[in-house]
Amino acid sequence: MQRRDFLLRISAGAAAGLAATSLGSCLSQPENPQNTPVDFTLDLSQFPQLNRTGGFLIKDNVLVARTIQGDYVAATVICSHEQQRKVVYDDDKNQFHCTAHDARFDSRGKGLNSNGKRNLTVYNTQLNGNDLRVYS
Repeated sequence: MQRRDFLLRISAGAAAGLAATSLGSCLSQPENPQNTPVDFTLDLSQFPQLNRTGGFLIKDNVLVARTIQGDYVAATVICSHEQQRKVVYDDDKNQFHCTAHDARFDSRGKGLNSNGKRNLTVYNTQLNGNDLRVYS
């Protein structure tokens, strides 16, 4: 076997192995938590941070916040930019903010800059007395 044939066979085998490894990792990724239905209720007497404007908490990959207007909003903590769990609520600007790459979203999930252009998954909130329901 000549050197050229040997190198061609080795590179073809390496390329096939690399492709199989790459495809296998794509197929084995867990389901995106953003597609999971959300439905839970918070007793606000148990979460004092939600009794003040700008306060927020994270439960089951959902960020629940009280806006500066006193409304409750909820969104995924998984940023649409690069799927990192880095979304927080910025009460000074009344918006969601991904601390990984500075993606910004308004309280309805609409992207406000180029890193937020894919928007953010938001959830419904319903206040009934002291119970706050968060649902998709």
